[in-house]
Amino acid sequence: MPGPAFRRGETVALHPPNEEDIDFLHEHTMDPEVRWGLTTAFPQTRSQAEKRHEQHAEDDSGVGLLVVTRDGGEPVGNVIGFDIDPDHGTAELAAWVAPDHQGEGYATEGTALMLDYLFAERRLNTIVARATVENEASRATLEGLGFQLEGIQPAEKYVDGEHVDVARYSMLAREWDGADAALDRGGDA
Repeated sequence: MPGPAFRRGETVALHPPNEEDIDFLHEHTMDPEVRWGLTTAFPQTRSQAEKRHEQHAEDDSGVGLLVVTRDGGEPVGNVIGFDIDPDHGTAELAAWVAPDHQGEGYATEGTALMLDYLFAERRLNTIVARATVENEASRATLEGLGFQLEGIQPAEKYVDGEHVDVARYSMLAREWDGADAALDRGGDA
């Protein structure tokens, strides 16, 4: 069961993961459908997943929160702000939703809630996000939230035996309208 709600939206809330959530995180980050979008090349043991969780809990340069449905309290995904640099006001963002829950707007709302947190509470100025060019759902989510495409980085990631192109996006704090406006714009990965 996830920890207490940290931020609440209409259909999801962001919760810090607890020890018992490690299995959920481990299972889905190893799922080929999710792992492909994360461009994770190496298998990870449960013990390694637990160490990663502990690192996020102890290190202020990143925050990983579970995306949990408001109605059933079920974890459906994860959103992460990482490489947070308070001196320069920058961070990178990543998110995923379990395959059984994709297409329901959870990625959009969870990402919007994380953006609210990073811009308002962490006082960051620039958030960067990346998606493989073929990952149309993630790209639609980012574009729907107002991220601007900076460019395509050719053959930047190695996924499933081939180098793939990556779309790099960014958003400035002054461009962020908040979760309500973002959800009205669309994006539903």
